[in-house]
Amino acid sequence: MEHEVTLREREAAPVVSKRFPVRLSEIGGAMGTAFGEVYGHLGAVQATGDGPPFVIYHGVPTGDDPFDIEVCAPVAQAIDPPPGWQMQELPAGTFATMVHVGPYDTVASAYDDLVAWIGAHDLSVAGPPREVYLSPAETPPDQIRTIVEFPVAGVAAPVV
Repeated sequence: MEHEVTLREREAAPVVSKRFPVRLSEIGGAMGTAFGEVYGHLGAVQATGDGPPFVIYHGVPTGDDPFDIEVCAPVAQAIDPPPGWQMQELPAGTFATMVHVGPYDTVASAYDDLVAWIGAHDLSVAGPPREVYLSPAETPPDQIRTIVEFPVAGVAAPVV
């Protein structure tokens, strides 16, 4: 296993989010458009961001069939969201998490390693996975840092 996994407690977090179906072949453009829309709105209303953007994957891509994703922009306080978006608080929880370094099209290996680790530690997946995007758009592909995480249940080990 080339990825290091940790357990992490996440506090409840206010986010501005938008859930929509997307095809794997169109995901990069769709996410870029969505993040541009929400962060443009946050700038226009002078709202303070509170951490890196992320996506919750509510479905699993099968071929090029549409599946649901939820684009999330963490915010420091509740705001009026742009049209088509919602303001919500994501619940606190324990997450099995790892950092993947490399192009987005290689992130599947992190999912494989993470799912294997969860099973090997007698945990169960307790919700959809997230990808947290740590690198700016101009980062060279081989240096892109993405956190991949699953909420988990059955935690018996120390959590950071």
